Amino acid sequence: MPSGSKKNSMSFTVIVKQEAHEDALAAYDYYEEKQPGLGERFLTELQKTYLQLAGLPSANGFIAEDPLKVLRDVKVARFPYVAIYEIIDREVVVYAVHNTYKHPRGRFRRV
Repeated sequence: MPSGSKKNSMSFTVIVKQEAHEDALAAYDYYEEKQPGLGERFLTELQKTYLQLAGLPSANGFIAEDPLKVLRDVKVARFPYVAIYEIIDREVVVYAVHNTYKHPRGRFRRV
């Protein structure tokens, strides 16, 4: 391996639940309607978020409102969204892609 490059042998598998996928598609449609290409930028940032989760999902704290302290969230850069997820063994399960602007307190609506 070339010097300076790192391979993460401890990567996690990211599983996006159907509800989270639907959240992402709704956000894409909303942003594309507002400005062509903005939905694509949202999906690019969301993909970067998923890659970040695959590398180090424990870097993000637990959601304060979660009494079991298993759910975490991570901000999607440049957009008012967070991905709500749980770490289970070597998997990161994404349950929702939540709009914090429209629903600041409704993170657990389906989780």
